[in-house]
Amino acid sequence: MAFLPSLLHAQKYFSGHNEWGFATGLSNYYGDFSTGLNTKHFKPSGAIYQKYNYSSYFALRNQISYLEIEGTSADIKGLVFQNLNFQTKIYEASTMVEFNFHPFGMNINDGMATPYFLLGLSGFWFDPYRLDKEEVNLRNMRTEQQKRSYSQLQPSIPIGFGVKTRASNRKNSGGWIVGAEVIFRKTFTDYLDDTRKSYGDFKTISDQQGIGAAEYSQAQVLTGGGKLAQGTMRGDTHLKDWYYFMGLTFSYRFTPQVCR
Repeated sequence: MAFLPSLLHAQKYFSGHNEWGFATGLSNYYGDFSTGLNTKHFKPSGAIYQKYNYSSYFALRNQISYLEIEGTSADIKGLVFQNLNFQTKIYEASTMVEFNFHPFGMNINDGMATPYFLLGLSGFWFDPYRLDKEEVNLRNMRTEQQKRSYSQLQPSIPIGFGVKTRASNRKNSGGWIVGAEVIFRKTFTDYLDDTRKSYGDFKTISDQQGIGAAEYSQAQVLTGGGKLAQGTMRGDTHLKDWYYFMGLTFSYRFTPQVCR
């Protein structure tokens, strides 16, 4: 039984439940103007998070993120004439379950590193503007002749994976953790890029909302193109938008002080 005190002492090693951290990296989107990996439009993004580690395998992660995305029809063959583009800032709050594939950080026998999987639910706020004319708010112009503007507050499902490792290794003391991850967000809106279905009637939009709204709804006229008939395809209604983050994570796990 002489080894029991030392064993109990060892169990305190890096065994804290509470963890705080931040992530920094790049964001991008998948939608009407980006159907693959478009490296030209990666934008800086970041997040802060709080995590509660329930066991060596499971944790609950609450996170606040800021992301930027952008795109243009000029990147899609056959759509260059549209002259459509956008930039969107996204503010997101999410809760995710994190699953470690190997035991990590709750016991002296746990490993130093592990891959992990993330799944959760988030709510986000977004507001698209023209990429080449930042003062033009696309949502307010109702560019597809909507009766009312679409909601800026939307849900999404974060799905991600990553790998992390302990960066410090001290008994009875908090520990730093570093990692790399990718988190995709499946949304239920097609308006991150302000493009969903078909063109409205140029004259009607001009009469009801002003010539500026009409021109940005059919932006090809700004570069000398002709007006398109109402109902002409503008976006893909079968394709909901996604946005995603890839980057590095840095966190600190607080370890309870051992009583002596």
